Amino acid sequence: MKYVVAGVFSIILGFVIQGCATSNRHFDSGKPHHRPDGFVNSDGTTVSKSFSDLLRWYRERHGKDLPPPPGEFIARYEDFPQQAFDKGQLANFSSQTATWLGHATVMVRTNGFTILTDPHFSVRAFPVQWMGPARKVQSPTRVEHLPKIDAVVISHSHYDHLDYNTVIKLTKQQPDILFLVPLGLEKLLKGWGVERVKELDWWETHTIAGNQITFVPAYHWSARTLADRNKSLWGGWTLKSPDLNFYFSGDTGYSRDFDEIGKRLGPFDFSAIAVGAYEPRWFMKAQHVNPDEAVQIHKDVGSKRSMGIHWGTFELTDEPLDQPIGDLQKALGKHSLQKEAFELLAHGQTMNIR
Repeated sequence: MKYVVAGVFSIILGFVIQGCATSNRHFDSGKPHHRPDGFVNSDGTTVSKSFSDLLRWYRERHGKDLPPPPGEFIARYEDFPQQAFDKGQLANFSSQTATWLGHATVMVRTNGFTILTDPHFSVRAFPVQWMGPARKVQSPTRVEHLPKIDAVVISHSHYDHLDYNTVIKLTKQQPDILFLVPLGLEKLLKGWGVERVKELDWWETHTIAGNQITFVPAYHWSARTLADRNKSLWGGWTLKSPDLNFYFSGDTGYSRDFDEIGKRLGPFDFSAIAVGAYEPRWFMKAQHVNPDEAVQIHKDVGSKRSMGIHWGTFELTDEPLDQPIGDLQKALGKHSLQKEAFELLAHGQTMNIR
């Protein structure tokens, strides 16, 4: 079984140009995560694997009998639970809801305000739509069927989180949407024709109609081209509205950042935390948490309830697509938490979050 990482295109290109520096127009010498040529994690490190590490991973995956996805929990891709939505259905949900639309795309609604995280509705997570990782479970809806979106937040530049086709369609369908992006991505989106876009640094907040949206740290990296590895920032987002405090992790490895997020902005009523694309650990640990670490993040940030994201949609790494189902169950038991505290939803499923 052949597996392809959604960001492998950027990873390979990154190896080619790791020594190539370009100026960082956002550089602030007073901020530890800023560098003249880009950005680093909060502890001053970068997520960097050598080209020999990449080759080792490919040798190991093709040299062993990997379990065919999905795995032991769901017999076929067709059996992945899914709720498909037609035009108008998504607009009928109550005011305090979260809908998982696949991978890292979550729609959160709170008293008339709607935020969408890392929207991705294309068939593939790649620069072109004729190659790269394809969806194993189709999107439960289309851009045209979404209700009014007030804000879109982007966690980082990788192709499975920032999808050109989706952004263009959203902008055409709803030109009043505000896109909030990490430092270094505003120019890119404006080049795509997005007029309402604002970039933020870690811990900066933008307020929309009484809703405070804050960009927070994550332990990850960024790249889209030959020359932009770590030239834009990465992170998660929080939304503090009058009736809801929400946290979205984006892509991340485990770090001390989550304890700091909890202290500064928590506790949270609800969180969307990445749980997938984590094997083999020797290669993925620095950039993707596993379910056990995701549950620890849930505890660190002080989340009352959480949903798992970044799983069950694209085959990105070595674990079966549905392995997070069993691994999350084990993690909840280890941390003495009830299953209602941290759930995995079906594609398109909506849950009441207050």
